[in-house]
Amino acid sequence: MLFVVLPAYNEQASLGYLLEDLHTVLNDYSYRIIVVNDASTDQTLDLAREYASRWGSISVLNHSENKGLGGALQTGISHVLNELSKKPEDILITLDADNTHPADRIPLLVQKLEEGSDLAIASRYAPGGEQIGLSLFRKILSWGAGKIMSFFFPIAGVKDYSCGYRAYRISILRRAYNNYGELLMESRSFAAMVELLIKVVPFCQKISEVPLILHYERKQGKSKMKIVSTIKGYLTLIYRLKKEAWSSVEWVEE
Repeated sequence: MLFVVLPAYNEQASLGYLLEDLHTVLNDYSYRIIVVNDASTDQTLDLAREYASRWGSISVLNHSENKGLGGALQTGISHVLNELSKKPEDILITLDADNTHPADRIPLLVQKLEEGSDLAIASRYAPGGEQIGLSLFRKILSWGAGKIMSFFFPIAGVKDYSCGYRAYRISILRRAYNNYGELLMESRSFAAMVELLIKVVPFCQKISEVPLILHYERKQGKSKMKIVSTIKGYLTLIYRLKKEAWSSVEWVEE
C-alpha cells in the first residue's frame, strides 16, 4: 500500500491539478492520499473534501490553526503510522501540494525501495534533475543550504537535503517515529524536511536519489517561503541538533 501525504496551505489553485495527476499515475497501485489542510484561508479545504467525496482513496485532515509545514507533515505521518498502515512493506510518500512536483516520479521512487533502498529522494541535483522557473537567487539559496547541511550532517549519496519529495519504507519511518514520537519534526518551517531526513537516516541502510525536474513555473500565487525565516530555521536546526548530540556524549573523568 502506498500512502501519499500532502501538506496543503492555500493551494486552492494547484491542489486539483495535482490530485488528478496522482489519480492517473497511481492507478496501478493500492493507495491512499492524505491531504492535511493547514488552516488555509482560501477554499483548499472545500476542494480537498470535494475530491474526497468523489474518490474513496482520498482522506482529509484539518488544522484549525496553522502549524507550518513541519506540523502538517507530523499530523499526516502520525495518522498513517497510527491509524492506517498495517504492513512493514507499506510505503509513505511526501510531496508538495503546489503542483511543482510531478507525480510521475512516484514509480521511480517506489522502484528504488523495491530494489532495497529504505529511503528514496526525488533530487534536483541528481543526474537529469533540473529546476525550471526558479529565480537565480532561490537556486543559489537551495544549493547553499544543501552544502551547509551536508557539511554539518554528511549523508552518503544524498545531494538534495531540502526537497520534500521522498518515499520512505514504513518500517524505517516507524522506527524513527517510535524513537522521537511527536518530536520527529520540531521545526515548523521549511527546515522540517531537513530535520526529518537527518532523524530518519540513522535507521536506513540504503538511500537513493532519482532525478527531479522541479516545475516551479506551475506554481500559482506567491511563494510561501520567507527567505529570512527559512535561513533562520536552518541555522536554528543546526544549533539544536548539534547541541543535542553534544549533550548526549558521556564524559568520563580519568
